Amino acid sequence: MLQTNHSKFQKGRLVFLVLVICLFWFALEVNLFHLQVISHDEYERIANNQYIKNIEIPAHRGAIYDCNGNVMATNVIHYDLAADPKMIENKNVLAKKCSEAFGNSVDYYLRRLNRNTNFVYLARRAPENEIGSILELEDDGLIKGENFRRFYPYNNYAAHLLGFTDTDDNGISGIEKQYQDELEGKNGIAVLQYDGPRRISYNPDKPLVWPKRGKNIYLTIDKNIQTIAEQELAAGIKKCNGKAGMAIVMDPNTGEVLAMANYPQFDANRQNDYPSDIKRNRTITDVFEPGSTMKIFSSAVLLQERSITRNDIVFCENGKYRLAGHTFTDTKQYAWLSFMGVVEKSSNIGMIKLIDAIPSVTLFKYLLNFGFGSETGIGLEGEETGILNHYKNWSGISKHSISIGYEISVTAMQLTAAYAAIINGGYLYRPYVISHFEDENNRVYDVRQPEMIRQIISKEVSDELKQFMLNVVDNGTGKKARIKNLQIGGKTGTARKMDKKRGTYSMSRYNSSFVGFAPFKEPKYLCTVIVDEPGASYYGGDVAAPIFRNIMDRIIHLNPDAIRQDEREEDYQPQLAMIKDLPDLSGFKIDNAVALLDAKNIDYNISGEGLVISKVSLKDNTLHLKKGENRVTMDKMPQLKGLTLREAVARLDLSKVRLLIEGNGRIVNQSVNPGTPIQRRTQLILTCK
Repeated sequence: MLQTNHSKFQKGRLVFLVLVICLFWFALEVNLFHLQVISHDEYERIANNQYIKNIEIPAHRGAIYDCNGNVMATNVIHYDLAADPKMIENKNVLAKKCSEAFGNSVDYYLRRLNRNTNFVYLARRAPENEIGSILELEDDGLIKGENFRRFYPYNNYAAHLLGFTDTDDNGISGIEKQYQDELEGKNGIAVLQYDGPRRISYNPDKPLVWPKRGKNIYLTIDKNIQTIAEQELAAGIKKCNGKAGMAIVMDPNTGEVLAMANYPQFDANRQNDYPSDIKRNRTITDVFEPGSTMKIFSSAVLLQERSITRNDIVFCENGKYRLAGHTFTDTKQYAWLSFMGVVEKSSNIGMIKLIDAIPSVTLFKYLLNFGFGSETGIGLEGEETGILNHYKNWSGISKHSISIGYEISVTAMQLTAAYAAIINGGYLYRPYVISHFEDENNRVYDVRQPEMIRQIISKEVSDELKQFMLNVVDNGTGKKARIKNLQIGGKTGTARKMDKKRGTYSMSRYNSSFVGFAPFKEPKYLCTVIVDEPGASYYGGDVAAPIFRNIMDRIIHLNPDAIRQDEREEDYQPQLAMIKDLPDLSGFKIDNAVALLDAKNIDYNISGEGLVISKVSLKDNTLHLKKGENRVTMDKMPQLKGLTLREAVARLDLSKVRLLIEGNGRIVNQSVNPGTPIQRRTQLILTCK
């Protein structure tokens, strides 16, 4: 009985032991299952963090070239310096060398090197020439990661167009930002692993993924022309003590931008040293009232609409003209000028009187067609549209103000593209700065071609306007743009800047401009120069024209074959001396005009039908008078000063005006100013002496 009980006890102990062992192995299997299956990813991540490191291999950012293959933006090797604090042999030596190279204290680097981690950064994007002593260190714990940093070989030239990158080589301005996706490329990956002694080797199970370099961009910019434009613009603005400026050089036959310069300049390699205001591309972001450079477009409308010829003459009121309660002035007093003379001498009054024949809607449509009031389509971020209000919102003098470059705002790029249409036969081209792209296999793609948007004026009108611009340089306000042995054309512009605080035009702040082209017969280069707030003389002919001359003179000599003498067409200005004392004959009755001309012994002929003079022109020393109907519109009061009563009555619609006359002789004063809108039965008092 006792033996039986003992056997049962032993058997129970054995069963218990077996159960314990089974439970232990079961728990072990469960734990292994948990570790190897359920928590596999987590423990693998922990192990990888300790023994495997993924190193990103940076891709070469695509380069930017000019049209001749000169490098405008490229990459240079820089180093990301890091360390494994657990493997560094001499932390004091490394900390001291880092302090000498980067300027931080030795303690700063020792604190980093004493961290309980396997990886710390010591410096990012360090140039090789600054860290030579650190690179010479033979220390297994020092990690020297080669990297690339953007470099601009020409420093400030074309910096506003090219833009720049941040510390991670991501574009944040200009071409660099706009074409970030094309330029950045794709980084590669290298997988490193540590063995027991913490030695580093490549993981054979995870081969290298090589980086793919970014695409190259070729610009239409010519580095040589860009250099000239930058240098001469900077020198010219410093000379006149100007605030800022812009210069654009374009091929007028294609829309290719050959140079795009801004002042003040900045070095794209040190862009953080400059305020953001300096780094904007003013040629597309800044809008301004163009002043007299707009007269060429007004002239284009007049010629294309056949409302006037170059030989037609206009009386310029001796420098002062009242219209709708506003006084317009010229810088000099002119009496009679031909249409060409109005442009040549840049007479505000002459252009205001000539444009009166053009309906507002017609002028507005032409300006739209020239590209004003909309982006040029150059494809650069930040481009402004300028300001061109709809003609239905124009005031009584808007048409006249716009014709001389006020109440309209443009960008330098808009103005340049529009002038290209003036001189190339009338075709508006979309300006462009990207020539083509080149992929990582050096295959060219997306080649840009000239894109003609529309024809605005005829070739005949274009040729005539070129002659106008030639005369501006030869005989008019653009004489300081002359270049020896080369015929060029151009137009000056001077505009007062708006004083926003007072809501009036400033008497001391101006925008001065000049737009010109060369050579004359076959223009290859069109150049626009804008000077913001010149400190000395402020006229475009004094400030901007010399800068244009210096730029164009150097550009032309890059291509000596472009230099030639061209034949000048006949100049009609000297003939005007014979009629300098005549009043404005427009609206005169035929008999009165004939009597006046006979008294002054001036040759004339008369054509057409009607009772009054509707048009006056001068050719071959003969005054040509064209008759027309006395079409009186009482929308605005006409100019009557200096006329006889008979002449004044011929210009008035007496059904809408109550006329009172004081004194006898010629009219010396009128109670309602010229250009004033006429209300029904307006009372008009004429004072005569």
